[in-house]
Formats: sequence, C-alpha cells, structure tokens
Amino acid sequence: MATGTSNSPKQPIDTYTRLAHLLHATAPDREAMVDRVYEELLARESRAYAAGWSDALTEARRARRSSRP
Repeated sequence: MATGTSNSPKQPIDTYTRLAHLLHATAPDREAMVDRVYEELLARESRAYAAGWSDALTEARRARRSSRP
C-alpha cells in the first residue's frame, strides 16, 4: 500500500515505493539485488533505532521536568 508520497527530493520515498524500485531496478545479478535490498533495510532500521532512542530520551526529559516540584 503506497502512501502517495512523491519522488521529489523534498519528500521521502515511502518504504513500499523504495522496495518496489529496488526489486524492479536492473541489477547485474540476483545477489547484487539482494545486497541492495539488505543495505536499504539496514539503513532504515538504523534510522528507526536512532529515532526511537531520541524519542525515549525526549520523553524521559519531559517526565523528569514535570515531576519536579
């Protein structure tokens, strides 16, 4: 299910669109295609992990500030 994001540089490509592009792009062989998809998944996982930590730290700071007398 695509979210309708455009391919303009100002808007991110959604996950489904990017995966479809990687799978349909010409690759020298299947192994190269799998490598590209794997690299993309690792990059997205790393960004999500970092964003999660950032959100958790922000929430912890907010909770600490609100619990002070």
